[in-house]
Amino acid sequence: MKTNNIITLTILALGGLVMNPAAFSGQLPHRPLPVPPVRSTPVPRPVGTPAPAPTPAANSIAISYETSAASNIAISVTAGQAGAPAGFSVQWMTLADYVALGNQWPVASGVPNAAAPSFCKANFSGIVPWGSACASYNLHAGQSVTITIGDDSLYDNCAVSSPCSDSPLLCNTAYVFRVSAAASNIDLRSNTIMCATLPCVGSPCTYTQGYWRNHPNAWPVTSLTLGTVTYQAAELMAILDNPAQGNGLVILTHQLIAAKLNIANGADPSAVQQAVTDADNMIGALVVPPIGNGYLQPGQTGDLTETLTEYNEGTIGPGHCND
Repeated sequence: MKTNNIITLTILALGGLVMNPAAFSGQLPHRPLPVPPVRSTPVPRPVGTPAPAPTPAANSIAISYETSAASNIAISVTAGQAGAPAGFSVQWMTLADYVALGNQWPVASGVPNAAAPSFCKANFSGIVPWGSACASYNLHAGQSVTITIGDDSLYDNCAVSSPCSDSPLLCNTAYVFRVSAAASNIDLRSNTIMCATLPCVGSPCTYTQGYWRNHPNAWPVTSLTLGTVTYQAAELMAILDNPAQGNGLVILTHQLIAAKLNIANGADPSAVQQAVTDADNMIGALVVPPIGNGYLQPGQTGDLTETLTEYNEGTIGPGHCND
C-alpha cells in the first residue's frame, strides 16, 4: 500500500451526513479540485482494527475512508461487539444524487434506481462454500476489512455479488457510502460518509478490464498472446466474460488482457512492463478458462494481479482515462 494523503473539503448544509474532512476530496460548484498525489488501491483483506478508528459499540457497524483512485474508493468496514457473522452490504451513490434527494438515501434499493441513477450496492458474503477459494467476510467483534468499490475486485471476488461489479466510479466525483449487516437478528447500519475519486487524465491513459469488456469495438488489436498461447478477440471476450470464481489464473489474465489492450492503445507501459513479462512467464502454456482448464492459486498470482490492476485503474502509470 502507498501512503494515504488526504484531500480536505468542507461541505455545508448536508443534514444528517457524517463527513470525515481528512478523507474527503471533491469539487464544489465554481471551485476547482486540487490535484492530489496518486494513491495505491488496497487489496481487500481482513485485518485487525486499524488505529485510530475506535471499535464500534455493541449492535453497530462502522465505515471509514481509506484511499482514492480515479476509478475507485477504498473504505474500511469495522464490526461492533456483535460482529458481522453473515457478512455485510455496502451502498453508494454520487453526492449530487444524495443532495437531490434532500440528503437522504432512496427508499427503494433496486438497481437501476429511478430516484438515484448512480445508486448501487454490493453484498459481501460471510458464508462461502466449503473448500472454495473464496475469502469470507464474516467479521468478528472489532474486526475490520478494507474493500474497494468501483474496481474489478468486485467482479472477480466469488464472495461478492453486485450489479455494478465491473463499473468504475466516475473520476473527480464525490460519493456517499453506508454499510449494513445483520447480527443476532438485529439489523445494523452505519453512519454515512462521503469521499471523492481523483481526477482523470487525458490521453494516452488506461482503462479497466470492465471498460474493455463493455467496449469491444474500441479494441486496438484483434488478438493477444497470454503466456505462450495466442487468443483471438472472441476468445479474449469469452475470458473477460468469465468470472474468476477463485481461479488465480483467470483473475491474473483479466488484468493482463486489460494491460495489453491499454499498451496497444498507446498508454506508456514503463510502470508495468516487468509485471506483464512476469505474468506471461507465470501463465506459460496454461490455457485460460473457459477456452481451456488452466488453474493457478490466487495467492500465487496476487502480487502481479495487484500491480496490473493498479496500472489499469491509473494508480500507477499514465493515469486512468475519463470513461
